[in-house]
Parts: sequence; structure tokens; C-alpha cells
Amino acid sequence: MPDRRASVAIWSVFAMATMLVSLAMLPAHRRAEVSSDVLDGLRDLVDHERTHTPMSHEELVLAAADRNALDPLLVLALIEAESGNHPDSISPRGAVGLMQVRPEVAAWVGLPNLTDPATNLEAGCRFFAWLLDGFGGDVQLALAAYNAGPAAVRRWGTLPPYRETRRFVSRVSAAYERLAGRPMPTYHPSGRGSARF
Repeated sequence: MPDRRASVAIWSVFAMATMLVSLAMLPAHRRAEVSSDVLDGLRDLVDHERTHTPMSHEELVLAAADRNALDPLLVLALIEAESGNHPDSISPRGAVGLMQVRPEVAAWVGLPNLTDPATNLEAGCRFFAWLLDGFGGDVQLALAAYNAGPAAVRRWGTLPPYRETRRFVSRVSAAYERLAGRPMPTYHPSGRGSARF
């Protein structure tokens, strides 16, 4: 089944074709007066699509990152490593959506509807900002805590020796470098408070 944008595009092409066929069937003396109305209708259709289409994931990422004082490229890199940019992704451990947020984390941050991309991004960004703040802005430790949980990072006092967690941090770092054209920062002031673990 096509997504909403594809459905709107298909409908728009059909509507334009119908209008053009109708215009071609009119007598020549009526075509001139109607053609400007048809063009106005097409402009209205395009404007409606532009103003009534949901925000793209990139726009949602920018908004959620901004609200949570995060580097949007870091959020995009985290999303790439977590879900491969698939909003419908569900992990075997129950993590959901673009940022692979677990239901208990979503409930803790007060945003339980994880299947909605905007809510998923906000929940993931809130949690990641909290982790950054708790680990003094250390990006690698916050990423490790996002993957393995803050208790594991506290217990080890550094990146836990878990292969999955170390690979996750490396994948985020590589994605960040590819997106930003520079290495991932080691420190990111979250500006969200003074929680420390």
C-alpha cells in the first residue's frame, strides 16, 4: 500500500489529467476563459499539498534536537545506527521507531506513543539529552548508556566491554563523521541541567 505522499501524488496526477482532458473537450472559445481557472486550481492543489503534508523526518529531527539542545547531526547518526531510518522498526527487545525507544523509557519521559515519529523523536531526544547531562556531556558514555543502559556505564565507569555497545558507539561515530564531514565530538554540553550519575 503506498504511503500518504505517494497517494497524494497519484491523486494529484489523476486530478490534473482529468482537468486537462476536460479543458481539451471544451469548444475553443471557452478554453481561453477556463484555462486560467484550471491553472488557479492547479496552483491551489500544489499549495494545499505543500501546507498539509506532514513534516519530514529530517524536519522533525531538527525540531526535537533544537528543543532538547542537541546536535541534530548527532541525533541523525544515532537514528541511523538504531533503526536505519525506519520509523516502523521494532527490535526483538521491544524498542520502537526511529530512535528505538523502549516503552519504559517513553513512559518515564511522559511520551508513550512511540509509533508516531514526532513523539518517538522527542522521547529519544529527551532521554539522550538526560544521558548527556548525567554523564557530564561525554558523548561516548551517553551513547553507550543509550544502548546498554545508564547502570551498565556507571558500573564500568567507562564504555562497557559489551561488543554490541562498542559497535553501536562506533556505528554512530562513523555515521556522524559521514554526515558532518568531521569526527564526532567527544563532549556535547546538553544545557539541560545538572543531573549527574
